Amino acid sequence: MTSAIDATEAATFTALDGNVVGSTIYQHVPEDTPPPVTIIGDMEAVPLGAKDDKDRRVSLTLVTIVEAEERKPLSAIQDQLETLLDGKTFTVPGWRLSFVFESADGAQLPDGETYLGNSRFTVFAFAA
Repeated sequence: MTSAIDATEAATFTALDGNVVGSTIYQHVPEDTPPPVTIIGDMEAVPLGAKDDKDRRVSLTLVTIVEAEERKPLSAIQDQLETLLDGKTFTVPGWRLSFVFESADGAQLPDGETYLGNSRFTVFAFAA
């Protein structure tokens, strides 16, 4: 059985790849890839139950980088991420995953042209 983190990463990529207008989805960004990009970033899995329980609560952060004169393109991508994942349940081999949107933020970097945003989700991963 794959881990809850591996299952979450696979389901997230499948749900987002080709479905987000204005950004390409990456698990690993190729060197020198220009923005806009959305990266399946940090994940942490915490057991939901007793010691031998395989069910997990996974914290997932999606990182979006855009170059623009305003924050609007970043917000548009983050809105799509929320729409595509929040409240959705996905089944991958060995797991049933339920996504819940938690928060989003965005910051302008010192160059004045790049925006960096984080979209955070909690994923309840139940072993099938």
